[in-house]
Amino acid sequence: MTLPVTQTVDVIWWITAVEIPAVASLFWLHWRMRSELLGRVEQLRTREETDASDLRDALAAFKLDVARNYVSIPYLKDVEKRLTGHLLRIEAKLDMPAIPGKKDLSL
Repeated sequence: MTLPVTQTVDVIWWITAVEIPAVASLFWLHWRMRSELLGRVEQLRTREETDASDLRDALAAFKLDVARNYVSIPYLKDVEKRLTGHLLRIEAKLDMPAIPGKKDLSL
């Protein structure tokens, strides 16, 4: 079965006038969307790297601030020695025998 010449021309005209521009515009749309997506992904990646770098810098600054402004290890050891000395003196006083002439006030 062969198509009449006018119907063949109509199909060729349809392909030329409608299908080729439609496919070309879809291809262009796909290419543009892909390039925009890649651009946005790159922007997000650079922003994420910048944010991560800023967070690392802020954490390092905070650690330095804590190291400078809070208790140092030597000071903490000094306080521990003083507390231990006071507790040992209190324990020595409690271990002393009671003087027989004084009344027991705890009763």
